[in-house]
Amino acid sequence: MKCEMIRDLLPLYIDDLTSEESNKNIERHLKSCKECKMYYQEMTGEISNKISITEADIRDVELIKNINKKKKRQIIYAVLGTIAIFVITLALILPNIYKSQVKYEDVELSYGTRGNIAYLTMKPKSGYSLAFTGNGGGENSYLKMLSLKKSLNYENSGMEWECELGSEDDPCRWTLEFEDKIVVIENGKMIEKKDNK
Repeated sequence: MKCEMIRDLLPLYIDDLTSEESNKNIERHLKSCKECKMYYQEMTGEISNKISITEADIRDVELIKNINKKKKRQIIYAVLGTIAIFVITLALILPNIYKSQVKYEDVELSYGTRGNIAYLTMKPKSGYSLAFTGNGGGENSYLKMLSLKKSLNYENSGMEWECELGSEDDPCRWTLEFEDKIVVIENGKMIEKKDNK
């Protein structure tokens, strides 16, 4: 019998639907034809021949493993590089956006009197907003400068306080603490400017 006929009969042979004579012919053919025997074993899942792996196959597998390791390393290095660039960029930008130490020259002070009213105006340098703590509205006020922050509003109008002029014993007083100086303004005049240690 020809290989094509055997391969056509194999499904029936496997399901035990062929005659005795056909079975003998099929079995005889399978003993002599390696291709049909392999075809039969694939259909029944009885592949008994061990697959031989050559040295070239092993080298190819090792090569593929090494390529995959290189790709993984490249991805890790790319991610770490991106993180490093982000951190460096942040480190360069943040000091320009947020300045925690406010020095005396970072703020423009205006003070004086209008009639019997003393006033104080603080205006941060252009492009920044000023954060401070304290209350500037009373007769004896203390203001501590906390930080300067980059601002989109480049026309800073500043903050202004007023209080009624007081006597020499009980003046209208503002004490302003900067990183490097402490300034005291009484009744619209600067009476003290000293280094802050």
